[in-house]
Amino acid sequence: MKVGDLVRCVWQPEIARIENNCAVLMEHEIKGELGIVQSVRNPVQGSYFIFFPKFNYAHPLVESAFEVISEGW
Repeated sequence: MKVGDLVRCVWQPEIARIENNCAVLMEHEIKGELGIVQSVRNPVQGSYFIFFPKFNYAHPLVESAFEVISEGW
């Protein structure tokens, strides 16, 4: 997995982020949507930031939450 890979999300998160010790519900339905690996969040845990252009939104996901559609350059 590397930056620039095209991926499809196979899991829908319920929580978008934590603010002031409270969970903020996810605003977008990203399951089934295409995204681009934007950056590596934690290489040991296999966690990445995936950018979803349709929503202009990036979300952290682990490798099991998406599948590679096409490898980037």
